[in-house]
Amino acid sequence: MAGKLITLYSSKGGVGRTFLAVNLAVGLRLETREKTLLVDMGLPLSVDAAKVLNLKGVGNLDSALAAADKIAPAMLKTFATAHPDGIDVLGLSGGGPAAIDPAPGALETLFAKLLTVYAWVVADMDSGFGPAQEKMLDLSSLVLVPTSPDPLAMEHAQADLAFLVRRNYPSHLARLVLNRAGEDPRVTRQTVEAITGREVLAQIPHDKEVWANMSGGRTYPKDHPLHETAKAFDILAHAVVKVLVQESGSPESPQAPQEEPDLDMVKQAVHQKLLETYDLKYSDPRTANDPVKLQELREDVTRQIILILDDQVQIRSRQARDAIVRQVLQDVLGLGPLEDMLADPGISEIMVNRFDTIYVERQGKIEPSSSRFLSEAHLMRIIERIVAPLGRKIDTSTPMVDARLADGSRVNAVVPPLAIRGAVLTVRKFPERKLTSRDLIDLGSLGPQMEEFLRVAVLSRLNVLISGGTGSGKTTLLNILSEFIPAEERIVTVEDSAELKLLQPHVITLEGRPPNIEGKGEVTIRDLVRNCLRMRPDRIVVGECRGSEALDMLQAMNTGHEGSLTTIHANSAREALSRLETLVLFAGFDLPTQVIREQITGALDLIIQIERFRDGKRRIVQISEVTGMEADIITMGDVFVFHQEPAPIGEVRGAFVATGYVPRCLAKFEERGVSVAREIFWAAESRAAGGGR
Repeated sequence: MAGKLITLYSSKGGVGRTFLAVNLAVGLRLETREKTLLVDMGLPLSVDAAKVLNLKGVGNLDSALAAADKIAPAMLKTFATAHPDGIDVLGLSGGGPAAIDPAPGALETLFAKLLTVYAWVVADMDSGFGPAQEKMLDLSSLVLVPTSPDPLAMEHAQADLAFLVRRNYPSHLARLVLNRAGEDPRVTRQTVEAITGREVLAQIPHDKEVWANMSGGRTYPKDHPLHETAKAFDILAHAVVKVLVQESGSPESPQAPQEEPDLDMVKQAVHQKLLETYDLKYSDPRTANDPVKLQELREDVTRQIILILDDQVQIRSRQARDAIVRQVLQDVLGLGPLEDMLADPGISEIMVNRFDTIYVERQGKIEPSSSRFLSEAHLMRIIERIVAPLGRKIDTSTPMVDARLADGSRVNAVVPPLAIRGAVLTVRKFPERKLTSRDLIDLGSLGPQMEEFLRVAVLSRLNVLISGGTGSGKTTLLNILSEFIPAEERIVTVEDSAELKLLQPHVITLEGRPPNIEGKGEVTIRDLVRNCLRMRPDRIVVGECRGSEALDMLQAMNTGHEGSLTTIHANSAREALSRLETLVLFAGFDLPTQVIREQITGALDLIIQIERFRDGKRRIVQISEVTGMEADIITMGDVFVFHQEPAPIGEVRGAFVATGYVPRCLAKFEERGVSVAREIFWAAESRAAGGGR
């Protein structure tokens, strides 16, 4: 079977840790007749194991650490010093940085190889707890916490055991060993167990002549086999072997091998037990809105989860235990499986079709996720947790809701009876770092000439309409275009759900409000657009025109509020005009079509069409100038287009090209004191001809 690492850990010196480690190593060698290694993790130049074993020097652990990833496991034995009692010894005898604070990765590599050479490795770990000590405990099959009968030592042992539990090490991993038993007749084994709250695995009797009996490198199990202390170490070694062999499920064990528990089932069991035994206060607004109380609640719930996990199942891996604690904590206090997906920068959208069916968008492509909610009730609790802090309600009477997370992510939820197969949740994430026009060029979403034209257009206060389908990147592009607005201008943004992140200093952000539970208190986008006209804006930026506010937006553009920007859902620039015309009719005025189109023509300067392609990329496919009207038809001129070329299925090939049309808005550019090179509008064939134009 694979070797076992037994670590002796104590935050207090003077409890006989090295004495126990040395004699336990010899005891294991005699008990099993298998190769045994003693590792002294004490500070350099004070190698206690060498003194106890009367070795002038011990094998250099520093060198073994440095060579571990370069040599075969069997060669590591050459670094150790052999002791006459049958064990090998390694110690930190050098003075370099690796000796004082071994790197966790190097320790893991070394001990992984040592445990293929030695059946038993006993590590005498120095006091303290850092990355090296943590890694040693992670690698250990058993941790022995020594104590002695004096009150201070027992208090430290109790604290050490509690500390290991708080660090999510399973309680069965750490066992208590009583050293110097009988030194104080009033303190018995039962007394120690009562004070520490843990069972004593074995006890070593007090011996006034301990150092004399071990002089010359003699050990109790080998050189004093009839001594009471030697018998106690035999019992300790036997207990250690019994614990570890039984847990390994090896042929020597009377128990059958145990399968690793299913982590999902464990998580569900722990979650259910927590709900049954602990009064969660996450729904209390006073707790949810108070960072101090919320942190206290998280710490308290974490302790409860660890206790339940420790009591319910035998999972040795701390990584697995940490994952379960994190996931259960997310389930009961956070957003469950959404937490990890929200933290993943590669995911831009989360789509929950059912509690057990989740899809994500990654780099523009939709793929299934392995994450899932525990049940329909669990998904409903998460949805309620999202909307509750916003003063919103979702149930059978109000089965649809739009909300926003603390990081700005947009949330839409639909629950039964409207959602037939169970609650549906959609989360649109936004990048923490605002993208720039340079990023779009690097991503292949627009060309450099297009970027230059749009920059000058925004500076020249042209009114711009961004058109595209759902998820095509309209809001992202609107955010990017806003970076061209001069910092001294007063900007008012109007959105249904605040998503824009403008970096200018003079920005007013307005957000619509849905009706409350009683159906009152609604503030529409149209109300906000009307109001912002009274706020002396230099620029009006409307997140999306989707209703009657379109009329107010056009009127604002036509009455001196130049340089306004907004978005609309449409599949082409021509369709955007048609849809805008339809939205104006939502205002309730029976306006003639000719009048509406004249309003649109007078208001809009540019229409930018953006599209998401089958390769997942968003590209600006058309930049068109609104030029006027012929009869009752709005006329446009395409300035730039994306020319797509034939490509294999799943791939998109093409180029951003100028059509050769020189926009009329160049006159406005000159009026505003900005200019752009006319060469950027030349068609590709004109460039190839030499540019003589």
